[in-house]
Parts: sequence; C-alpha cells; structure tokens
Amino acid sequence: MACLRYCKFDLNSRFCNAVGLSASIFVPTSQRISTSIPYASYIMKKPIPLYSLVIFPTTEQSTLVKSWKQQLQNQINWFGSANAAAHITIIQFENEMLMSLYIDQIREYCKSATAQNVTLNTFGDLYPHTFFIAPDEPSKEYLDKLIIDLHDFLGFKINRDSIKAHLTIARKLNSEKLKTAYDLFINTKVNLQFSCDAFYLRKFNYHTNQYSDIVEKIDIGYK
Repeated sequence: MACLRYCKFDLNSRFCNAVGLSASIFVPTSQRISTSIPYASYIMKKPIPLYSLVIFPTTEQSTLVKSWKQQLQNQINWFGSANAAAHITIIQFENEMLMSLYIDQIREYCKSATAQNVTLNTFGDLYPHTFFIAPDEPSKEYLDKLIIDLHDFLGFKINRDSIKAHLTIARKLNSEKLKTAYDLFINTKVNLQFSCDAFYLRKFNYHTNQYSDIVEKIDIGYK
C-alpha cells in the first residue's frame, strides 16, 4: 500500500498524487473536495485501490519475509500488511476504469525500461508507522528512478523527493511496536538479492482481503 506519510495532494488539479510507494489517482470533478477539508481525514475515507503494480522478490525470499512477519506477529499481534505477500509497490489504481486507461502505457513503458539486479539489505522505518527492508544505494537509485520514470511516462505528478522504494514488513505500528520490531531483528542479517525484470499487476480480492489475484506479468526490457 502507499506510504501515507509521504503523500501530497494537489486538490484542484487533475491528479492527486500519493507518492512514496505510490498511487497517482485520477479524481473526477464531481469527487474533488474542498481544500478546507484536512487531507488526512480525506485519505482515511478513501477505498482500497483495486489494482496494485508491484515487483516481487524470489519465492524463497517471499517465504523468508513471511516467516519474519510471523515472528513479529507473535510479539505484537496484528499489524498492517501481516498477511501481505512480500513486494515493492510501484503504483496503484483506484478502479477498473483507471487501470484500463493506463495499462497499455504501462506495457509500453516496460519495453524501454531496463531490468537490473537489486539488493535489499537493511531494516528501516518510516517513523512511526512502517517497518521495512530498504535497498542498498545503487538499488535505491534504480528503484526510485523506476517509480519516478513510470509516473512521468503516464503523465502523473509526483513529489520526487518523497520516493523511498522499500519492501514492507509491517504497517500501522506505534512507537512501542516499532521498537519491538527493531529489537526482534537486531541480530538478523538481511540480504535479499533478486532480478527486477518484471512488474506484476495485482487485483484486490475482497474474499481474501489481499491483493491475491495476479492479473498480468509485464516483463521489463522485452520489446
């Protein structure tokens, strides 16, 4: 899901931009809100985006991340993303109409994009809500640029300084639970290396309450 701490909305423009691991969502005129309404209260009422475009690590790495989530859940009980498959979010779309408008452009973008091996090797946080695995510097530069370039290609506004590509372990943590997460994994070595060679388009499944339906795999760098 998008990291709300790094969201920025332009309420009077054609697009509203939730960036970080981001969503750029078209807002019809009839749904625009007054700038007098606090942004936070608006975003809390928004529905879960129907589609999410992501990068997956390997199956073995996903299983490892799942085991770390279970260890953390044993310590602090429920948290956001507890049951979510390991992924790096690229962009999200609110509904079927928006996805159909941009899917061909996403496919076209992927033809010119470059696949690359990436490494995620550090635990980090977006204080005080999200605990994640962060990429090393070369991988960060590549992943952040991938996110920014796709938004630019689609014509979406984006706050470039707020982009922080990461793989989430847990969301919706208070300060105490965030400290517990760091304490739990203080001696855990993390070194996820995998090829970023495809995007996966996922659809939210209201029965599983997860993005469990893989709609399409879009290879990166294949024309």
